Amino acid sequence: MTLFESDHGEPRPPRSRVQARRSVVTWIILVPTLAAAGLLALTILPSGPPWDPAATSLSAEMEQVSGRIGLTDEGRAIFTDTRPELLDSADFREACGSTSESSEDGRWAVVGCYYGMGGESGRVAIFRPGDERLADQVVVTAAHEFLHAAYARLEPGERDRLDPLLEARWSSVPVDDPVQTSLASSVGTASENRATEQFAYLGTEIADAGDPALEAFYAPYFADRQALVAIDSALDSLWAGLWADYQTQTDALIGHEQADADAAAQAQADRARLEAELTLHNDQVSQYNALTAEEQSRLVVLNADGSLGDEAWGAYLSRRTSEITAAESELAGRQAQLDASVSAAQGERTAVESLGAELRALEAASVPSEG
Repeated sequence: MTLFESDHGEPRPPRSRVQARRSVVTWIILVPTLAAAGLLALTILPSGPPWDPAATSLSAEMEQVSGRIGLTDEGRAIFTDTRPELLDSADFREACGSTSESSEDGRWAVVGCYYGMGGESGRVAIFRPGDERLADQVVVTAAHEFLHAAYARLEPGERDRLDPLLEARWSSVPVDDPVQTSLASSVGTASENRATEQFAYLGTEIADAGDPALEAFYAPYFADRQALVAIDSALDSLWAGLWADYQTQTDALIGHEQADADAAAQAQADRARLEAELTLHNDQVSQYNALTAEEQSRLVVLNADGSLGDEAWGAYLSRRTSEITAAESELAGRQAQLDASVSAAQGERTAVESLGAELRALEAASVPSEG
């Protein structure tokens, strides 16, 4: 099964192994905080219809998916045997059963499953995303589910050789690597699915198999496995890029609005100070104007030490009138700039909210709608 990680960042998807009359499903981790995407595969085994040997060809859309996966003739034959289908929400839920429902915490939703009789009789169902930008999701999900079918077709002796190679490679993956979390989530308590999940995760997400003997197990199925891993990386990059753009714009908006708030607070404080100075100045002018010309001529401004200064009081008042007028003009100019900046920030907020809505819509398009 395939999962999509909620923060759409580092983690990526694997799938799982099928058992008789059971099925493997692909989950997608939802993005409650609009994080960038990562596919995860989790093994869940719902019941499904028995295999019908009648299907011997791929649909046109599955032909395209098969081509993008880069399947060899042998790989294509196995993929064809699984009778893969790209299904809309209702048909997908019917195919994958109860496992097509979201997890209780809302972080996971199924986007693919390998179901049916199991072994060489399992089928692949893939959710059809509602956005063309998610075409890579279909390819990665299909490839992951295909690898479960390929693993199921291996002879016991082949699996005996493969499983230790898988364990050895996975032991070299750092414990904090998101793909380890994906693997653990996919396997859950079904330890018998660990090897098939390892096979599917490594095949679709890890470029370096680490051992030529391990890479050789993929060679019969893929013309170029590195190209498939690159598709998986491109899917990660899509979500990561959208999230980074959203985060960058959000951070810029927060900074812009904070700067506007700081400027508004400073303008308010400057306006209060200027109004107090203007009130005092007007009182002084009124008192000065009430004096006779002779009294006015005798008034001078005192120095800071209390001694008589050289500036006449009338000249001082005239100078203060000019200073206050200039301060009022400067404050009015700052207010005009602030108003323009606030207006621009409102435009930026609209753009950020629009991008957020786009991300939510893309997330919704990536998983089946609830029935």
